[in-house]
Amino acid sequence: MTATILTVDDDIKLQKMLHLFLTNAGFHVLQAYNGEQCLEHLRNQQPDLILLDIQMPDVDGITLCRQIRGLFQLPILFLTGNMQIEDKLSSLQSGGDDYITKPFDPLELIARVKSHLRWGMLLSETREPGSKLSVSGLEIDFERLTVIANGNPVILMAKEMHLLVTLAQNQQRVFHPRQLYELIWIDPAGYSSDTIKVHIHRLRKKIEVDPLKPKFIHTVKGFGYKFQPSE
Repeated sequence: MTATILTVDDDIKLQKMLHLFLTNAGFHVLQAYNGEQCLEHLRNQQPDLILLDIQMPDVDGITLCRQIRGLFQLPILFLTGNMQIEDKLSSLQSGGDDYITKPFDPLELIARVKSHLRWGMLLSETREPGSKLSVSGLEIDFERLTVIANGNPVILMAKEMHLLVTLAQNQQRVFHPRQLYELIWIDPAGYSSDTIKVHIHRLRKKIEVDPLKPKFIHTVKGFGYKFQPSE
């Protein structure tokens, strides 16, 4: 089945390039030139992934990403011409799954898109019939991919869910950030420890009573992260 990509950018020339690259790679492409058109496509269509420009005239990509995350769950990749680390972190903290710096190589773009579309297939491989983890304050259903933290259902983004499942199914094993990146993002060349750090931070905010004193996902200083429930 052909995946549908929604590209959101006010730059007509770039939109034409994205359409060419993506259709040549076998994807179906929807195009939006502003935030309103983007939301309209999301309401009427079912794209599998969004390529979102971080700077647009009517609403910036960070704000639009937050609006999308309140309504839909699908991979969002930011397109940014700004190399400032603050902007890259802001894009991830707003709910983005990754960012691609402009100008970009067409082959890298397609590789990133494919790697993020692959998360659903990888998550489905972790589903074991009737398999659940239940510890004090946290329940994970590995078959249904649902999470209840402190009695409340939790909505996780794709990468957050994959991160939690990977750690929880390997309790007490310490993962280096690079290992997690290669397992979940499937893109060794694009590795960034900041990407893992932001996703761990977001995950802790959703499942921990006190993210600063985590009970489940622990930092092993100098090595990485591990899942080890503690009282």
